[in-house]
Amino acid sequence: MAVAGIDSHKDTLAVVVVDDQGRKIDVTELPNTPEGFHRLIGWLGRHQPRRIGIEGSGGHGRPAALKLGDAGFGVVEVPAHMTARTRRRQRSAGKTDPIDALAIARIALREDNLPPVRLEGPTEDLRVLVRYRRELLSERNRLASRTHSDLEQLHPGYHKRIGKLTNGRNLDRARRLLAGNNEVRARVARQRVS
Repeated sequence: MAVAGIDSHKDTLAVVVVDDQGRKIDVTELPNTPEGFHRLIGWLGRHQPRRIGIEGSGGHGRPAALKLGDAGFGVVEVPAHMTARTRRRQRSAGKTDPIDALAIARIALREDNLPPVRLEGPTEDLRVLVRYRRELLSERNRLASRTHSDLEQLHPGYHKRIGKLTNGRNLDRARRLLAGNNEVRARVARQRVS
């Protein structure tokens, strides 16, 4: 029974189908677009793979993985580190998308415990929201560090009076400290805390 592997990128999907011994049966490269997904479903339909491994199902490969799942294919996530390790063991040297797709297919063939691609729904929504919260916190910390640097140059020792720039009360104190100062650095710092 055939197994497929997909190496996903922003613009393309490299796809390889292997037999139950891991021998390459067929290979194609398609655009990573809705029209490409339609062609992919038709192409894979001719091979009837029992499962499809995809690297990047949380990124560039997510739309294709979801379409394949909707079409009834069993799609699993193949971690990038497994692909790299398998590729190093293959006889062919170098890194190309079809070589990676072959490695992904062979991993999907031999590894029974690969996680299924997460489909849309409450769990996926929560994952997106948690990731967004982390991004916001990271950006807040970057802005606080930049503002701290500016305030240290404008008002050395300011932090003993104000504290960390990660809560509203301390940001209000920083705004008051910067009020009326028309130096460029102060104007930029005010913009960051506004």
